[in-house]
Amino acid sequence: MKHILLFMLCGLMAQENCRYEKNRWEEEPARSERMESMVIWRLTDHLELSSDQAEKFFPRFREHRENIKQLGEDEREIYVSVREQIADDKELSKADVKKTIDRVSKFRKDRVDLETKFVLGMDDILTPNQMVKLGVFKERMMHEMRDEMRDKKGKKKHRKKKGKKRGFRRF
Repeated sequence: MKHILLFMLCGLMAQENCRYEKNRWEEEPARSERMESMVIWRLTDHLELSSDQAEKFFPRFREHRENIKQLGEDEREIYVSVREQIADDKELSKADVKKTIDRVSKFRKDRVDLETKFVLGMDDILTPNQMVKLGVFKERMMHEMRDEMRDKKGKKKHRKKKGKKRGFRRF
């Protein structure tokens, strides 16, 4: 009887975990949309875009983001392929390694070229100062977001530690 109850309890716990995984992946698009909104808000604020500029800028920006996203997916496919080969204990030849590095380098060069073309192509919408701000925006925003995430994690850890009491109490 105990074994049956234990087996049923394990089954219920496994079902709860599956539901959690499904919900987590269903929430991913919502998180992506929030991130997109935050980027748009920060870009508008950082570049000090007028409504006319924003109207012309963001369609091009979205197209640019899609192109960058595609390059990232192509680059990740290479990494996945290499990881699978390594996981299968397949011995990679020097030629394979060189080919992989060359492909990754090409994607990175393509990304830099896309970024450059995008920023320089904004000269009909943005002022030169705004173009410079756009050029450094991504790096600045990523740095700020890392800092914010670090701050949030630090506060969570601090809260957890606060509740735990270690050692002897002082009266």
